[in-house]
Amino acid sequence: MEWFRIPQQKVSAYIGIFLSAYLIYLGLSINANDNHWLNRLDFLFYDTRFNASLVLEEKDLFFSFESDTVNGQQGSDIAEHKVVILDIDEKSLAEEGRWPWSRHKLAQLVSELAEVGAIVVAFDVVFSEPERNPVNEVNQHLANHNIDWKIPRRWREIADGDKNFARHISDMDVVLGYFFQDEVSIRVGELPKPAFVLSAEQRSSLVSIAKPGYAANLNDLQQSAAGAGFVSTFADADGVIRRSPLVIRHGDGLYPSLSLAAVMSYLFVNDIQLSTEPVGDVEVITSIMAGGQGARTDVNGRVIIPFRGKQHSFPYISVTDVLKKKADLSLLEGAIVLVGTSAIGLSDLRATPVGTQYPGVEVHANIIQSLLSGEFPYRPEWEAGLTLSILIFLGALLSLWLPKLGPISAVALSSLTLMFVVSGNFYLWHAHKLDLPIASTCLLILVLTLLNLAYGYLRENASKRLLKGMFNQYVPQAHIDRMVEDPDAYQFTGESKELTVLFADIRSFTTISEHLSAAELKAMLNQYFTPITKIIFDHEGTIDKYVGDMVMAFWGAPLDDENHAQNGILSAIEMQKATLELSNEFVARGLPEIKIGVGLNSGIMNVGDMGSSYRRAYTVLGDAVNLGSRLESITKFYGADILVGERTAELCPDIAFSFIDRIQVKGKDEPIAVYKPLGLKRDISTQQVEEMERFDKAYECYKQQAWDDAIQKFYALKASDADNLLYQIYIDRIKDLREQELAQDWDGVFRHTSK
Repeated sequence: MEWFRIPQQKVSAYIGIFLSAYLIYLGLSINANDNHWLNRLDFLFYDTRFNASLVLEEKDLFFSFESDTVNGQQGSDIAEHKVVILDIDEKSLAEEGRWPWSRHKLAQLVSELAEVGAIVVAFDVVFSEPERNPVNEVNQHLANHNIDWKIPRRWREIADGDKNFARHISDMDVVLGYFFQDEVSIRVGELPKPAFVLSAEQRSSLVSIAKPGYAANLNDLQQSAAGAGFVSTFADADGVIRRSPLVIRHGDGLYPSLSLAAVMSYLFVNDIQLSTEPVGDVEVITSIMAGGQGARTDVNGRVIIPFRGKQHSFPYISVTDVLKKKADLSLLEGAIVLVGTSAIGLSDLRATPVGTQYPGVEVHANIIQSLLSGEFPYRPEWEAGLTLSILIFLGALLSLWLPKLGPISAVALSSLTLMFVVSGNFYLWHAHKLDLPIASTCLLILVLTLLNLAYGYLRENASKRLLKGMFNQYVPQAHIDRMVEDPDAYQFTGESKELTVLFADIRSFTTISEHLSAAELKAMLNQYFTPITKIIFDHEGTIDKYVGDMVMAFWGAPLDDENHAQNGILSAIEMQKATLELSNEFVARGLPEIKIGVGLNSGIMNVGDMGSSYRRAYTVLGDAVNLGSRLESITKFYGADILVGERTAELCPDIAFSFIDRIQVKGKDEPIAVYKPLGLKRDISTQQVEEMERFDKAYECYKQQAWDDAIQKFYALKASDADNLLYQIYIDRIKDLREQELAQDWDGVFRHTSK
């Protein structure tokens, strides 16, 4: 116990030096690990700094160019290069029909754009599958009925949407999008020519993002297009998109992003130039040029996305307004036109530093604008040395100086130091576009300051208030009372554990909302969410969030729940019953009926208090959560009211499930079995059991490619239950598959290509 005799100042100094050394070690060792908590903290600082800089730039522009505004954009920003977004928005879907649209309609759109003088049209859309030709289908139908007559070939050519689309895109500079995949077996469509062919030496030494598979466009479309670029996005560890690769390696070539490909077409260039530097035994990319325009990149060829502001910082025009010539089409003259979507149902909304529901097409617009202007923020090569020097200097200074000061003086000194560091970092970003990490420096200052202050003041009461404030919106009051009794048993920081997540969404909500006033819609949603929330609380669930007409909940946190999967499924079944009762009430009052689709999945998830310095939430993240959302989105496809993942079904031995399909959802490599819960086994009828057994036999024939037996069994199932969409799905699928040459290892997995 001799260490008690050491003066408090020396103890604080020793601990401060140790913590400084530890933070320096962390700063040097986490560069390759984006998922490290210190890097995640830097992401939050980055987002805050980015948005603060945008606010300052908007004020500067307001005072400097107050009278020079075009469509909400500063005239000086858009005068040299016009970038316009054609939006497949909710309005377009309502007026033109659900997506995907006919290629004839897209051909008409390209024709309109060519007529008004658009220079380049880039589609943030992939056309990897041929469009059905109605003439071919009629001919097949006639042949199936032994009618010896075929519709003339000329008619078939006229009705061919792909050829019509190809003819129109060959008339102007059209750039198509495609996806790169991690799975080498996925190679769909035709890739364009690479923008850069690697030399023999570069093939083994150049560092870059490489992808072996791809989902590209139809051959005819690609050959008719002026170019193509990948639309694959790569989020940081927290799910936010801050950086984007300009090139990805496939084989011996580097292929451009959609943004870079659009700029190349705009500048009439077919290839790019790389600037590289040797680092040890490898070669890294430092910048990419095309036609004299370019950007500094990181070692993987990624640029920091220079967002100009929140969504709609670029001119948006609804696609339907172009097709019907209702828009001011003069905006499109001489412009680079990006065709993409902001509609929620088409799932191209991304989390970015400037918004969590940011259209992916506008990410490309920001990169295009900056490629043409040459203004990209970047992280300099000497950043690591500067950060290390700052940490060493401040760590030594504060560790030795703070223990000598009183609490007020210590806080004042630390505050001034922190303000100097933050303001300097902000200045370098705002004035010189230098991205320098700051989390470790700020954390060092804060930790050393807290080390010299008193701990524990009102700690217990503060913990109780924090628990109540954090969870009273998410969990039942009984949960909160138990948590307050033992607050140390629960943590806000992220942890990984097996949970069950639920997504419930009102079907055709856009259509319903169009027939109601804002007040009626609000009252309707409130009346719907109240019993739904009560059901979730009654089954020990935690509300994650409400997003429009969607509710997200999970089981197993903050309180442990061994039966989290079963409680989630029973909640879903009760929610369907409650929704049916509410729907009957709504119809009786002259309101639209409502139906919901529910998806559940169980697995390892990250749960905790997450967000930014402006807003936080207790939520779950992870692949298992994303899969739950995907399951909800395909309930309508299968005509099922509830779908659950394979792991959820495994955890519920007391519940009966009907097997639906074995699928691979978009963005996932591993196939999973999908089930529909029927209820507790003790409540299942003999007829339901027999139908499940008949379906299992039909599916086994389908899996063994015994097409005749399989389709016969599915027709028999459909005859006994004509309203069951699932049987018709398999009948249609078998008709398509039996015409194809399947791989030897075909396992019956159906791949969903949409989210």
